[in-house]
Amino acid sequence: MRQGLLIGLGSGLVSALLFFSAARGGSWLGLVLLLLTPLPPLLAGLGWGWLSAAAGALVGSLAIAAVASLALGSGYFLAVGLPAAAIAYLAYLSRPSDSATDGREWYPVGRLLAAMSLYAGALPVLALPWLGGSFDGLKPLAAEMVRAAFKQSSDLRVQVPTDEQVGAFADLVVAVAPSALAIYWLLIMTPNLYLAGRIVGASGHLARDWPDLPLLAYPAGFSLLLGLALLAAAFAPGVIGIAGTSFSGALLFAHLLAGLALVHFLARRGARWLLWVVYAGFLLPVLSPYAAVLVTAAGVLEPALKLKQRLGAAPPKT
Repeated sequence: MRQGLLIGLGSGLVSALLFFSAARGGSWLGLVLLLLTPLPPLLAGLGWGWLSAAAGALVGSLAIAAVASLALGSGYFLAVGLPAAAIAYLAYLSRPSDSATDGREWYPVGRLLAAMSLYAGALPVLALPWLGGSFDGLKPLAAEMVRAAFKQSSDLRVQVPTDEQVGAFADLVVAVAPSALAIYWLLIMTPNLYLAGRIVGASGHLARDWPDLPLLAYPAGFSLLLGLALLAAAFAPGVIGIAGTSFSGALLFAHLLAGLALVHFLARRGARWLLWVVYAGFLLPVLSPYAAVLVTAAGVLEPALKLKQRLGAAPPKT
């Protein structure tokens, strides 16, 4: 326990340093550091338990608050520290099972990813107090970024946008910002969770079995939440509309992961060519939007079509 606590405190300080450096560093360096920020607390949580990650979350938040500001420390706690501890806690939930090889039934990976998606959707709403209650404060920044990009362009054939066009782009940025923030959080957290699990597993500290990811399945009715979020994003005003937009982005990304799991399952059943087609589509800029839409649609429709069960897989526990 003492060793786990010390490891958790160390992971929190390392993660806080990465987070602070990302906030203060250059664009490319800051992006790289931000991508690595959740890895230390996830390693501590999966290797030594959620209390270790919780200790790291607390010390990391306090360190950032002391060195930088209370707002930045709170942002670290909400975006990195708290979810890392919660993920570690959920990952090790289990109950006795006679059918499991190790005698325990572990918390399904589908439920874990569903919980992460819901937290990602809630995160932009939780950030509203720091943004003055809305994302409108991003408009001047978005407009300035557009003007700066065209000033630096050396192509004389590029027409400089008018103030009305710049304003329209800024409005678009504000409209999609909650969704983009939720997706961005998942894009950072899910690969780090996978990497942390592999590292801890290779070290022999992973205390649960590795989930069969192609059999990923979300809880019943999870897809209905996506429909409700899209309706709120389209028609609800104010905070409810912002929440609808953020949850729409998070749940669409979650179903993209479910679609990829289905692709890997079909490849396992003999359609290995499908992997090449799908990932080639993602890598080609012209095809990537269409590939993302098709794979996401497959993830949304799978609970109704039940392709995995029709092709002989045992119904995944959700």
